[in-house]
Amino acid sequence: MKKKGIILAGFGGVGKTALAEKYKNVVDLEVTLFKYDYANVKKEDYEKLKGNRMRVRRNDYPQNYFDAIKQAVKIFDIVCVQYPANESNGYYDEFGQEIVLCLPCAEEYAGYENKFRARGNSDEWIEKNKKYFKIGQEIFEKYKGPKILLKVGQTLEDALIERKFRLLPKRRKQTSEN
Repeated sequence: MKKKGIILAGFGGVGKTALAEKYKNVVDLEVTLFKYDYANVKKEDYEKLKGNRMRVRRNDYPQNYFDAIKQAVKIFDIVCVQYPANESNGYYDEFGQEIVLCLPCAEEYAGYENKFRARGNSDEWIEKNKKYFKIGQEIFEKYKGPKILLKVGQTLEDALIERKFRLLPKRRKQTSEN
């Protein structure tokens, strides 16, 4: 029987999506796709819509998200999910396994505002995320399970490689020039 993958709850901007795009044994379950109806939204517009109050909330959230995570750990070695918003949102007991929390250090987070703007996040979302980072720090400090605190200049990928996580690169697509 295949061992279950790990659940890595990473704070916004730590590199969950970039990691999933680069490695075939990693998936990023972007929470907004489970929380809101994005049926008529282009993928490149997801970040721009974060924080938009006009989005239509799905009735099956959060159970649809939890179900997707439970399925993904059967397939992928690393399942990247949203950082828990509070200690009672079900992350700690829903899955029957520990979750690895990943948070940037405060010095590193100071530069995230530019990263968020570059990827198209709204000013409103950025301000909300700043407040959420303080809550995230409190959750991180209290959490008794495995944690990764990113150092200044360190990416999530760097931290996982440093800790000997198994990462399987995706094959690059062949072009007519290769």
